[in-house]
Amino acid sequence: MKTRPFIIAGVVVTLLLAGVVSLFASASPDGLESVLLTGCDTTDGEITGGACVLQAAGDHEIGGAFADYGMSFLDNEVLGASLAGILGVLLTLAIATGFFWLLARGKRTQGEA
Repeated sequence: MKTRPFIIAGVVVTLLLAGVVSLFASASPDGLESVLLTGCDTTDGEITGGACVLQAAGDHEIGGAFADYGMSFLDNEVLGASLAGILGVLLTLAIATGFFWLLARGKRTQGEA
């Protein structure tokens, strides 16, 4: 079996899964966040009283287009979640491909010398 069609099919399946599965990402706090909320009273995800570690937390310093499983500049939550999943996969694949390309290039250069 040729490698190229297999890789292309894998990328297509990964992008489809990222676009669809990201729609089911939970907006509920994960394990770490729920532990940090211990001792606080919350309403609709906002701290309304009590004392907990998470009260001292601020917003992300960098911000981010992918925060909270969506795209901050889109008003449509469904489109934002799908797009965040797809762009996240593309970014990860681009970084991994570049890293492995550099590793392979380095081995080729060492072998030729």
